[in-house]
Amino acid sequence: MKPDPTPPDTERPRGQRLLFVAGLFGVLLNFPLLAAFDYGGRVAGVPVLYWYILLIWALLISLTGWLVSKTS
Repeated sequence: MKPDPTPPDTERPRGQRLLFVAGLFGVLLNFPLLAAFDYGGRVAGVPVLYWYILLIWALLISLTGWLVSKTS
């Protein structure tokens, strides 16, 4: 018997959510928003652009981990 090639119903929405997250973070890490945070300001001695990239990166990892580990 061949295995069913279609994924279970719980995996399809998860894949769509992960695709949306990838697109969202692609937009958040693209030029217009990066340029908005590249103005020379500093927080605790670190440029604001670096803080923005670090925050977005940490948010991407935590949101992806939450979506993957979440059971529907």
